[in-house]
Amino acid sequence: SLVNIGLLGCSPLQPKIAVSFQCLELYHQIRRRKPSFSVQAMVKVLCALHNRSYFQALWDQFAIAFDAYLDILRGVRELADIALKRDSPHWRMLHSCPACNYKQENEPALIPARMDSMDGNSSLKRVDGSGHADERIFKSSYLIPPDEVDVFKDDVRLRPGTRAAITHTAGGTTPGDTSESACTDNWKTANTISDNTVKVFEQTGIFISACRHGMIQTLAEMRRSGELAKYALATTNKVLDVYGVNGVTGYDIGCSYQKTVNSSSISTKARSNHHRFIVNSFHGHAHNRRCQLRFHPLYQHGLGLEDLETCERIFSGSNAVSPVIRHASYFHWLQFIDLHFQQWDSDRYLELSKFLYNNYKQALAIIDDLSPAVEELKLALKISDGDFERWNMEELEFLESLAEEQEGDIEAMTYVDALQSLAKADVTTVQFLTYTPADFTPSHGLQKNQQAFARAREAERHAAHRKLVLEMNVVDDIERRMGITERWHPQDVKYQEGLAYLTNRRFIQAVEHLQGLVIQRLFELAKANIAGTGYKLRQHISSAISRRSAAIRTALEKYNQLAIIQTPPREVLDFSKVASYAWLGEFDLLKHSRHHILEKPWASKGNREVTNNFFKIQRAHEEVQRLNVEVTRLSAWVDHEDAHLKSTFESLAESDPALSREISHMYEERKRVNDVHRRRIHALYELSGYSGSKGMETRGIDNDNDSSGDTDEMMEDLRGTRSIEADEDDALCDEADRLHACII
Repeated sequence: SLVNIGLLGCSPLQPKIAVSFQCLELYHQIRRRKPSFSVQAMVKVLCALHNRSYFQALWDQFAIAFDAYLDILRGVRELADIALKRDSPHWRMLHSCPACNYKQENEPALIPARMDSMDGNSSLKRVDGSGHADERIFKSSYLIPPDEVDVFKDDVRLRPGTRAAITHTAGGTTPGDTSESACTDNWKTANTISDNTVKVFEQTGIFISACRHGMIQTLAEMRRSGELAKYALATTNKVLDVYGVNGVTGYDIGCSYQKTVNSSSISTKARSNHHRFIVNSFHGHAHNRRCQLRFHPLYQHGLGLEDLETCERIFSGSNAVSPVIRHASYFHWLQFIDLHFQQWDSDRYLELSKFLYNNYKQALAIIDDLSPAVEELKLALKISDGDFERWNMEELEFLESLAEEQEGDIEAMTYVDALQSLAKADVTTVQFLTYTPADFTPSHGLQKNQQAFARAREAERHAAHRKLVLEMNVVDDIERRMGITERWHPQDVKYQEGLAYLTNRRFIQAVEHLQGLVIQRLFELAKANIAGTGYKLRQHISSAISRRSAAIRTALEKYNQLAIIQTPPREVLDFSKVASYAWLGEFDLLKHSRHHILEKPWASKGNREVTNNFFKIQRAHEEVQRLNVEVTRLSAWVDHEDAHLKSTFESLAESDPALSREISHMYEERKRVNDVHRRRIHALYELSGYSGSKGMETRGIDNDNDSSGDTDEMMEDLRGTRSIEADEDDALCDEADRLHACII
């Protein structure tokens, strides 16, 4: 048969075309590592090599053969998993990342026990009706079935006392609907899906979760909707069921999502497992300062240096899949997403020891570089580590006390504003009572051009009079509601207090407008820096960034005009400061000049920078403690896995030689990767400042001629001694192009 000679027919009966297994495996490996390399491209390459003309029928035949080949690979993998006892429902989630899950006896307890991140992405869409004749169902170990997701479609209801109204769209409420946090609106607006998108696409994107090392945990398909609460709740429910207690999840709206979970059907489960939700590091900079103090990773004990932005890195890679699945059948849409994520996890496993090594070096460098400045401030101000924590608590209490304006302040401000408008309208009306043209003559009204001018002036007079009457009515109404019997005058104390509050309120509005423009620029910069963004879209985004920069400069001029008349005067800002996204958390402090916060030690810009450095040092120490545990776990895992694979294929050598050979291939591939981990871990042990246990030596590493030649290159790459030019690496080249497009 064809299979015995290494060929796979393109049809089950009487095939006229067959493809070699070597060719199919070549395309399989290419497709895993270059998802945008389509079947059509591969067939055209084969036609060129064999001097054949390309026809659509050849595409169809190769696609059929490739589907059959992938099905064979999945069947063989299922048999191997059964033999290796890896066929339990959640085996992949529990063992894909040994640094997170392979716990050892007597290891120090980690709080949080593990860290995840989750987010949605709208790039992997699928047009409704595409491939409708293909009724096959693809089973993915990543996928949370749609019926499990829809359990939560009506789960979140409006809580008593919430001002926002629930918006029902395509089977659920948005995660921010139950939130009173203003910062959440930024991300709700950024993630909005238009009605046209919902109508055109059946799958409008994906919602994933991943561990801090980048391993994919779960995948949910977003159907005819944006990023609804049901996807996040289904993901959280799965994470809680599989991983258990003391977890932390990073989410771009983690501040409000905590409230969403508390009002959902999984609230008891989340509380009993002591699961927390925080905002990601990069996304957190676009949240208000009060939210940052409560939810940003920098101020969360136990998180180390983790930024929880893993999903953004995953989406940067998965965007390359979107061009070839946009019009695919549902079977192929899910099959090729699953194939990409399999390779992603394999790559992340290969880089796991490098992740640990680099993080360890980074943590040690932060401790060494930032400690002197922090110690110098502590000596100068005669403060202790506890004072830095106390400053953050004082700042949070201050911002929470200003969460709502006092009713009396608002009424006084409104009244003074109305009095000013009335005075302005009165001045405008008075000028018409004394108006006489300079060239007036007794026959002036007989000239047509003068008649038209007079009619225009009369219309202006009537408009001014109506404005005056309107403002008088407004003032009378406010006085009636406030019970004012004698009108305030500019020299009155109450008038002066209301005017001061009004001036500050206008300043706050200027700050908020400036903040909104900077946040929008942040979104555009983030989008421009996503891998896979097309040329036209990148140019459009670059133009939007340029326009946004001009708007920021205009808003900045208005801010600076108001800043100098505040009491006390506020700092005049330049564009370079405002354009820095890391500075967004300072906007809240700018707003409250009338509360004398400049006298607080935590309001000093220099002190705030040193305080942030203090928390970075604290997180760096926590990172070292966590890495010591994770290094031990990985060290134990590589030995365990190699021994398990070897014993399994040896035990099957007589009873099932074919399966034994397959597992032997798995062992050889995994042994090569695990030997890389051993060398990197050994290099980590040699770091100056390493404080963990040394449970592994380099014994057991194969140093044959094939692998030993790569050892020096690998170690040079690990230590950063081998330079890489942008044009030598596709990712670096794409990154350079995107950055250049943002700058011009």
